[in-house]
Amino acid sequence: MVRARGLTVLIVAALAVFACGGSSSGGGSKGTITIGVSLPLSGEEASQGTPTKNGVLFYVQQHPTIDGFTLKVSAKDYAVNGSPDATRGAAVMQELIADSTVLAVVGTFDSGIARASIPLANQVYLSMVSPANTNPCLTKTVYTPGVLRANGQDVTCQAAGLPAPADLRKAHPDKNNYFRLATTDDLQGPASSLYAYNTLNLKKMAVFSNNSVYGKGIADTFSAEFIKLGGTIVLRQDYDPANTNNFKPFLTQAQKAGAEGIYYGGLSADKGCVIRNQMAGIFPTGAATPFLGGDGIAQDPACTKDAGQNAVGVYGTVASVNADQVSSAASTIAAFKQAFPNKADYGSYTMVAYDCAGLIVAAIDKAIKANSGNLPTRDAVRAAIAGTQGYSGVTGTIGFDQNGDNAAKIVSLYEDVSTDATADWKYIKAFDFGANPLT
Repeated sequence: MVRARGLTVLIVAALAVFACGGSSSGGGSKGTITIGVSLPLSGEEASQGTPTKNGVLFYVQQHPTIDGFTLKVSAKDYAVNGSPDATRGAAVMQELIADSTVLAVVGTFDSGIARASIPLANQVYLSMVSPANTNPCLTKTVYTPGVLRANGQDVTCQAAGLPAPADLRKAHPDKNNYFRLATTDDLQGPASSLYAYNTLNLKKMAVFSNNSVYGKGIADTFSAEFIKLGGTIVLRQDYDPANTNNFKPFLTQAQKAGAEGIYYGGLSADKGCVIRNQMAGIFPTGAATPFLGGDGIAQDPACTKDAGQNAVGVYGTVASVNADQVSSAASTIAAFKQAFPNKADYGSYTMVAYDCAGLIVAAIDKAIKANSGNLPTRDAVRAAIAGTQGYSGVTGTIGFDQNGDNAAKIVSLYEDVSTDATADWKYIKAFDFGANPLT
């Protein structure tokens, strides 16, 4: 989709008002505008979903009105029996669609739920801005471009058994309604491989995944980039989380093949860090044998708990900037922690969600002004979001490309340095693939 130049100018002009905690203007006499939220708020992902929701709530607390309208948040949970559920995710989107005051949605957290939600929202021009979705096929036609660097073959979305972006936007293919701030999985795996090869000096790795789309994807892109760098994948295996509890045969095979570390693609909930625990007695423990993975394990107390006495030396990537490392974000984070004082209230994607809400409100403001101060249409808000360039958020400067991806492509790396599940993981570094793209 081609962006209108004039619309981009309008968005940039809004930055002085809405960026980094600025206040909206006017009272709330004109009515209500709602920002929807679609996240996992119960069960296994609530520890990440709830802090993400809090970022939206805090933004609206700071900006309760806009151009004479009252802002509010409608947060909905798509978990069923403790797990993210695509059917429930679709139902949540239908509920938000049915509320005519909802002009945009922050969400989803899970890419699988996004696939169920985007087609429904596209029918009514309702924008979704995700802080955390990382599956490439939501915006790109190639699932694992990293494989091209290893063996000359791209893996397309279709080949991976996933719908391509156009398949998710059939109602209005010329009007993209989906945007995200998170970096995609095709860069998460390479970030770990760069650190493993260049910094940890590992040359032989074994790679394991939970056999999910997400897990296999980051495992494959890790492998591709590691091979490109000159390393060797001595063993590559997927497993069935529901029926696998003993990982020692794989680990023994990996050790005999000369693996110097393990890369895992998958979730803590799928026993990912149990694998780390079971490395003891087969591999040298702790930092002597690194264990790397993606945001399915990074900064997760469940991972630390499952890894037990072998938790030290686990590394995980998160597909966004670490807001704590952005100096200009310090005052906003401090204010958030005063308003939400519990440690569990703040997470990896809290400030990213704060920025999702902020750029949505900036777009709504521009659409209201373009409509002579009246309530704008969802399509007008969608067009304003699509034109976002140079939005100065607490996590950095945000602008969307033609696919709806953030031009800033940051992957942050963390290390578990304690066996205490309540302790913070140590921030190591950020990989900026926007400034330093893979070749």
